[in-house]
Amino acid sequence: MPATDFGQQLEAMVDCGVPGVVAVAVGPAGTVEAAAGVANLETGERMTPDRCFHIGSVMKTFVATIVLQLVDEGALDLDGDSGIVEGVTVRQLLNHTSGLPDFFDDITEVFEPYQKDLGYRWPLGPHEMLAIDKEKPRLFAPGAGWSYRGSNYLALGLLVEETTRSTLRDELQRRIAGPLGLDATDLLGRGPKPARLARGYFPADFPLLASSGPLDATELDMPWNWAGGGGVVSTARELARFLEALLGGDLLPAHLVTEMLTTVPSDWDETDAYGLGIAEISSLMRKADSPCGAAWGHIGFSTGYTTIALASRDGARRVVLMANGFVFSDEGWQALGRVVWPAYCG
Repeated sequence: MPATDFGQQLEAMVDCGVPGVVAVAVGPAGTVEAAAGVANLETGERMTPDRCFHIGSVMKTFVATIVLQLVDEGALDLDGDSGIVEGVTVRQLLNHTSGLPDFFDDITEVFEPYQKDLGYRWPLGPHEMLAIDKEKPRLFAPGAGWSYRGSNYLALGLLVEETTRSTLRDELQRRIAGPLGLDATDLLGRGPKPARLARGYFPADFPLLASSGPLDATELDMPWNWAGGGGVVSTARELARFLEALLGGDLLPAHLVTEMLTTVPSDWDETDAYGLGIAEISSLMRKADSPCGAAWGHIGFSTGYTTIALASRDGARRVVLMANGFVFSDEGWQALGRVVWPAYCG
């Protein structure tokens, strides 16, 4: 896609209500990147390609890569008992076939405290949350079904820390961000936000946190901001580099890349099928179909952010789009499709 067309399609995304958007596409013709809209509605600061965003569940691909590196080193057994959840294998946590439920039954429960106080601090840490998950009845016997649950990656994050006797953040830096030179990619805690972080917004008509206008959600302390989907920040350029390295075999040996891309059926709008922390995707939320077949990657939602990170099987073609708005309307996903699929399919 020519750079001018790329930029125009991003401007159309802003017209659909997203404050700002960044995208990068890499293919046989080279690399194209563009940005549109603003990074901060209050100051009017323009969006630029070097901005970083919370990447939501795209983080699962990073966590899965670290786990598979530990498998390669013999520290974990892919098909052995995980030890972190009794009777569940590492593979079953990675591909969401564990049957482990989430600690909340309805997502509206999570948002209730924030409806009263946007400064609410989530009181439970990862260990406490996983303990609640494990006390609940299983959704199904391990391996007998599929259900996308953040609890699986909460368990995997804790398993990484238990196995390495290090923090997940340090392992991310040591194993992926550092070797690949991903300077903006980091797992944030509750401390100060990076200066390059675009502010993230929920739209005024977001049903779980209604407001009179776009709601700045950047500082919300929500429970999924760790290993399961949202703690990591990155840029579009760096996510594209990560997918290239992962699928190109720089981070994992070929047989484990093959394991990662071995899928189970998914009944979820975000994916056709799910592998080990990565998905096969041929349609964006069933609203915008690919004209050239499926890609590999992940879609991520976080507090006020939407990320799409997709690549070809060998990582040679890649497209990453990051918006500092939470996209949930059909119109928004159709607009995303008009950017993502022409850029990916070439």
